[in-house]
Amino acid sequence: MNVVSKMSVSYNDNPYIKSLLQLVPGWGSADTLLQKRAEEIKTERMNTFFNELAKGQHELTDELIKSEDFLHCFFSTMKAALNTRHREKIRMLARLLNSSVSPSINSNTDEYEELLAVLEAISLREFNALYILFQFEQSSPQQEKENTLQSIMKYWEEFKSNVIRDLKMPENSLAAFMAKIERTGLYLRLTGGFYDYKGDLGQTTPLFKRLLEFIETKS
Repeated sequence: MNVVSKMSVSYNDNPYIKSLLQLVPGWGSADTLLQKRAEEIKTERMNTFFNELAKGQHELTDELIKSEDFLHCFFSTMKAALNTRHREKIRMLARLLNSSVSPSINSNTDEYEELLAVLEAISLREFNALYILFQFEQSSPQQEKENTLQSIMKYWEEFKSNVIRDLKMPENSLAAFMAKIERTGLYLRLTGGFYDYKGDLGQTTPLFKRLLEFIETKS
């Protein structure tokens, strides 16, 4: 039995996950130790992906997994998962795929491709920094009499301290680190003619909030 056949036994009670497993190409027996190790790594990543997919809140139906749009999303996401080292990011990819079938998400294939590309492009450290910032934004929203700079300044120093501590980052590298995240569209630095403002503060974007709708779990 090859890897897919072995894994499929674990999903006998979930025929839709089992059906998707059979679509994974290129799984043969290994001839060398190096090939064997490569197969082990791929197997671990696949296990992480399919285990998370099986936990999903949204039902995968026979009609759904045969649709061209879903299969397109599945193959694209599976490829991303196999190319991802961090297990937590693999789980995010599985949740992204599972949420895409939810009627409440109200998504389409074009948006899914865009979100998948963004999630592929961002590192786990970058995502974690944005999530820390997002939590501060949610707990300290902008008040009516505040401008955007005043609102951000209420929590920025604490945000910086948390990111530097949690991500083990040199303090003098944070500004450049945050600026680099702008390429994803998930973060935007504040601009404008504020007095004595050096231009190193920013906010998460609506795109980041939309991504969280797909990948956040209830827990």
